[in-house]
Amino acid sequence: MFVMWLLNCVSTFRQALQDAIGATVPHVNVSTIRNYSLAMPERAEQESIVKHIDLETRSIEAAMDRLEREIELLREYRTRLVADVVTGKLDVREAAARLPDEPAPDTGEDAAELSDQTEPVDEEAPV
Repeated sequence: MFVMWLLNCVSTFRQALQDAIGATVPHVNVSTIRNYSLAMPERAEQESIVKHIDLETRSIEAAMDRLEREIELLREYRTRLVADVVTGKLDVREAAARLPDEPAPDTGEDAAELSDQTEPVDEEAPV
């Protein structure tokens, strides 16, 4: 796990960017990575770092998992709702009747009021 975190850190990313200059799709392979400067502490310290990262990111991962599940449920609900409306199992006429009226079309009255408040422009003045 430590190597995964190490390869995804900012310093390694910057080294990879240097190899990708001019490339439209950068590719990094093992022979390229061998030339990178990577900090490789002792095994015990690597394990300690990984445990710390896991503890710090656990709540973020849990929130992401929960949100992904909620998004999935909302998509299922939308699909079911559309199917019910299309097949006539759900009558939306009553709900549609309660929707607010469409906003009135812009008549330009606001623009006329604004132009009354501004000074006239001398159209022949040099720009």
